[in-house]
Amino acid sequence: MIDLRKADFGILTPQMSFEYERLRAIWVDAESSGFDSASLVDDFFPYDYEDRPITDPFFECWVTLSALARDTKTIRLGSLISCNSFRSPSLLAKMSSTLDVISGGRLNFGIGAGSLRLEHEPYGFPFPNISTRMTMLGEAIELIKRMWTEEKATFKGKHYHISEAVNNPKPLQKPHPPIWVGAEHEKMIRFAAKYANVWNFTADLNPHTLADYKERINILDNECDAIGRNPKSIRKSWLGVALLGKNKQVIDAKVAALRLRYATRGITEGIVGTADECVRRVGELMDLGVSEFILVLPEILNSNCMREFYDEVISVR
Repeated sequence: MIDLRKADFGILTPQMSFEYERLRAIWVDAESSGFDSASLVDDFFPYDYEDRPITDPFFECWVTLSALARDTKTIRLGSLISCNSFRSPSLLAKMSSTLDVISGGRLNFGIGAGSLRLEHEPYGFPFPNISTRMTMLGEAIELIKRMWTEEKATFKGKHYHISEAVNNPKPLQKPHPPIWVGAEHEKMIRFAAKYANVWNFTADLNPHTLADYKERINILDNECDAIGRNPKSIRKSWLGVALLGKNKQVIDAKVAALRLRYATRGITEGIVGTADECVRRVGELMDLGVSEFILVLPEILNSNCMREFYDEVISVR
């Protein structure tokens, strides 16, 4: 029997086109339903599947997380994934320390190099090539960890430097909040092997199969071996669509409706099906080593799908 008690389950929630109170209600409901975490994306605006900007209202990630930290009590809260180039790393170290304290030690610290030019140039942020962005990200993580853990932090890199920087209060979590790195391509997986406490694989943007995911896990394990790190020291996270239906006819109708909205996204490669089929899918991913699930629930604004999914799938724990 699949033991879902060995995994944590969270949700990734939308931040657009509604008032804060509606977002707050989703998070409070996620907490009362039993979910372990909830996360926001770090974008300045939403965009469609072809990466075209949409002008709908959109809440900024870290300010919103601060509010949600006070409106919830137990659920862990995260940024998936905070863009390094939007803020100086020393400022982000201070922000994240503050949020960890405000939330009572509940922060999942997700950070990435940034991937969309359209999120940078209109706002005056430089958008160098990926190798430079990855170097900047590595320096940023090193700097942030020092400010989290050292009384007076000093760091001198190619892109960032600080000198005896004081950051109090320190995060409540020791030695520091878990660092989540999202990585799909080999270069970023190599990066995750070096820096991540949690490696997050996003399966909802493209139709990734279990074989694709297993291949990425092998790359991560090999990269860890190459630098002398135990691969088991990195928790594996899977982010993708979760869709529950009572029977095949209902599921097929839901998938068809979603394809009109999300086009190329890998809907059917997510956790999709009846309750038994969803449990089986979760088990297949757990067999590959996944211990963290971040669910994208497409119906979250229009139904009680979150509570239903928890009760019918996750609660078998």
